This record gives sequence, C-alpha cells and structure tokens, in this order.
Amino acid sequence: MRSATLRLVLATGGVPAVVLAIAAALRAAWSSRLPDVVAMHWGVSGAPDGSARLTTLSTWCLALGGALTVLGTVVAVVLLHHGRGSHRGHVALWVLLASMPSTALLTSLVTTLDAPDWRQASGAGVALGVLLGGSVAAGGLAALLAPGVPPDRILDAAPGAQTVGLRDGQRATWIGSSTNVALATLSALTPPVVVVLIGLVTGSSPGWAVTVVPTAIGVLAGLGVARVRAIVNTDAVTVRMGFLGMPHRTVPLAEIASATTEDLTLFGTGGLGVRTTVAGDTAYKCRGGPALVLTLRSARRVLVTVDHPEEAAGLVNDLVRRAEPAQD
Repeated sequence: MRSATLRLVLATGGVPAVVLAIAAALRAAWSSRLPDVVAMHWGVSGAPDGSARLTTLSTWCLALGGALTVLGTVVAVVLLHHGRGSHRGHVALWVLLASMPSTALLTSLVTTLDAPDWRQASGAGVALGVLLGGSVAAGGLAALLAPGVPPDRILDAAPGAQTVGLRDGQRATWIGSSTNVALATLSALTPPVVVVLIGLVTGSSPGWAVTVVPTAIGVLAGLGVARVRAIVNTDAVTVRMGFLGMPHRTVPLAEIASATTEDLTLFGTGGLGVRTTVAGDTAYKCRGGPALVLTLRSARRVLVTVDHPEEAAGLVNDLVRRAEPAQD
C-alpha cells in the first residue's frame, strides 16, 4: 500500500506540480521579453481576440493550478485508503485538467514572447499545440506513474446463481440490445432549437453554418449514445455502444468471474454513454433500468444496459462454469 500511495502522489501531485513549476520559471525568466498585456484567447479566424494583464493571469493560473493539484492528490489518496482503488484513466484525466491552468499560462507566454503587442501574438495553431500538447503529455505521464489498484471487494470466484440451464456439449449465443429513441431525438433537436431561440432573443439571423454544425454534432451524439448492444458467445462478451457500434469492448470469458443483473439509475455511474467510475468500473449506458453486470477476476465490473439482462447473465454463468475445468 505504501508503494501504491507514493506512486499515486507522484502521479496526481508531482506531475502537475512540475508543469506548474515550469510555467512559473518561464514567467520569471521571460519577464523582460513579454508585454504587460498578453494574449489569452483566439477567435475563429485564428487571430488573438482576448487579452489579460500578465501579472493577473500568472497569479490566477498558478493559484488555480496549485489548488487543483492539491485537491486531486488528497482525493486520490483518500479514495485509495478507503478501498476504492486507483484507476489510471481517472488519474490521467484529472492530471490533464489540473495541468490546464499552467499550460494556459504557458500558451500565453509562448505565443506573446517578443511580440510588441498582444495582438501580434502567434496564431491559434501554436496556442492549441501548447495548451493541448502540454496537458495531454502531463496526463499520459501520470497514467504511466499511477498504480492500477483494484477496489477492495469480496470477490466470489464461483459464478453467479443465475443460469439458463446450458448443458455440456450445447452451444448458445445471446444477442441483446436497448435503444433510447427519446435520447436520440433530444440530442438531434436540442442544438437547432437552442440556436433558433438565441436568434430570437438577440434579434439576429444565424447563418447556415451556425445551425448545421451544432445539429450535426447533436445527431452524432445521439447516434453514439442512444443504443447499446451485447453479444454473449462461448469465447467472450462483446459490447458495442451506439448505432455505429463504436466504441466497443470485448471481454474474454476467462476474465469473467461471474455475472448478475442490477437496476441502474439514470445518472448513476456518471450518466449516459461510456462511463468509468472511480473504482475502475465501466458502464455502457443509454438509459436507466436493468443492466447486465460482469464481475471480472480483477474485481472491477462492466455494466451494460440491455433488455432482459437476466438471460445474458445466466448464459455467462453457465459458460464460466463449463470453462472452469479447462482453466484449472
């Protein structure tokens, strides 16, 4: 536990602290080469269209970055010591967010360096490269440093009680899905309605691009989260999200300890779509309600909102039982 705690502190606290220190050091080293007012926002054209005083921006960015670093480290360590485990994906995401104030300051420093005026700062391409590149690199490094600790759960090695009565020599495949038509419709209609309402309130007439682009994004979001499909066969359980089947995940039967069902709330496990909890469980959700729950031998779980999940759980348990002699 001590080694895991140390690695977790290095990942959640050390990595963003290094990024913050680099930003502070460059701010001090380049002070004579920077104007009093630096660029901090770029418009659609790629040119800077927003600014802030260097002193004010530095103070807020460094203070916010430090606060997020401390908060993330404390929360991660508390969760680890309370048996919630440590999930590298969550650590990477948090460090990415905690590093953004520092990389935002770095963005303003790099783009405005040696510029006589903030309006002559480098374009949006350089700004995005520094902001996203620095934050993603910090998150990736944190994921490498962080320990992957499963939650403290009592893992029953025996398959669950649910069964479909599959006998030796019999073969079976289960295919199930669930579709949320209301969610797909809402995702597609909300963006154009919001654009029209904004136009009515402001008295402006939005161009076609302002309407088409948000609508296209809404349609893609609906296609991506409004359907979940699962396939159970003799080798694995395959889960596909959305009408396009992406993203998808294949869980080999050898990694599954047991299967059961559970009723999920609409906003439980973080909401709809593909969600990962702090304990490392992954949920594929297009609605609340009955879900297939796969408990893995790593003590993490995979939750899938499909109709009639008890049938899938029974088949998975039967297949796991039949595979146990071969695994032994």
